Amino acid sequence: MNIAVFHPGTQHSWQTALALQQLGQLAWYATSIFYQPDRFPYRLERLLPEPLASRLHHEFGRFSHPALDPALVRTAGLAEWAERLLARAGWRSLAKRIDRAGNRRFVAALASDIRSATPFSLWGYSGSARSTFELAQQYGRSCILDRTNGDFRIYNAMMAQVRERYAAWFLPSEERVPERIIEDDAQEYRLADTILVGSEFAATTIRSAERDPVIDARLRVLNYCYDEQLFAACPSPQPVDRTRPVRFLWMGLVIPRKGIQHVLEAIAMIPPSAAQLTIVGDMKLPRDIFARYRDRVTYLPTVPRSAVPAIMADHHVLLLPSHFEGAGITLYEGLAAGCALIQSDRCALAVTPQTGVQIGAPGTAAVHAAMMEAIEDRDRLDGWRAAAQASARAYSFANYRNNIRQLLTDIGI
Repeated sequence: MNIAVFHPGTQHSWQTALALQQLGQLAWYATSIFYQPDRFPYRLERLLPEPLASRLHHEFGRFSHPALDPALVRTAGLAEWAERLLARAGWRSLAKRIDRAGNRRFVAALASDIRSATPFSLWGYSGSARSTFELAQQYGRSCILDRTNGDFRIYNAMMAQVRERYAAWFLPSEERVPERIIEDDAQEYRLADTILVGSEFAATTIRSAERDPVIDARLRVLNYCYDEQLFAACPSPQPVDRTRPVRFLWMGLVIPRKGIQHVLEAIAMIPPSAAQLTIVGDMKLPRDIFARYRDRVTYLPTVPRSAVPAIMADHHVLLLPSHFEGAGITLYEGLAAGCALIQSDRCALAVTPQTGVQIGAPGTAAVHAAMMEAIEDRDRLDGWRAAAQASARAYSFANYRNNIRQLLTDIGI
């Protein structure tokens, strides 16, 4: 049976859709952002003057997936773009309201297909699947829920402990997850026939929150993958210059949940002659907090996807000491670029003793110790980096596609 994939944003949904397309089982892929040069708003890049046109092209390029058949792709509305622009401008609360409204309109656009006589199953993503799954259940369609994070009840409990020490690091938009969202999540679990997560940590949080053998039986860990074509040109890592600082990299949202406070506190304890830190991503820290560490950091706002491999390949160690993660595709990307990893045990366990350090529970002392290990033992650091790209092959798109094939066989689709 064919499967329709839907996500009002992006996440890794395009990779899921592409895998199903290559397996001959993609009914259609519905998303809000998909680069099509001849359609609005993407054709604006040809109409606007430079340098605005180039900046727009770089932004649009983050959503270019040429391997996907455009005939199987559906887009609905501009709410996702409005949300992103508002968030970049600092209007995060309004961005979240726009996001919720856009998700509702997105779901409504799928209704006619779900009511049709065409047979297909649904593959939806957490936080946007409840209404669609409720309708699908009425029409006897099986539903796969791709849960891209752990359970937010466990998140609230864990982050309450972090806030006790790091309250000043949280923006108002990074508050507790509201009960209405948690209720929607719980209902998605009950509507789904299969629940997928990207790591054993995420699965554990759902089991701990639900304590329901029915939900437990639906849970499966499906490792995500990275974009191999994007990283294909990354060179093999060369030995680290013993006379220069080790280059550490943070890639992704800059938020306390992911442990940025530990990284900044740790870099402040290390001389500039020994370590450099680059942060790439959407900054969601109070300005006065980040200002304390600004002289130790090279900061780049969100960059087009095409720029990510070169940035990663120019660094030695990727850091993700996250307190709470669904998986962490950036870890797979770091390996593919030849980076060693320093990560917590609350992500997908991409790191091995051959490729870096797993610090266990995140904390500044643990992050600092791991960074110093890389700095003080350059031979070991070279070994980690030399093994990284081979380790990344476990997270290839081919493996992801094969795992989806096996999953569909196991669940009878």
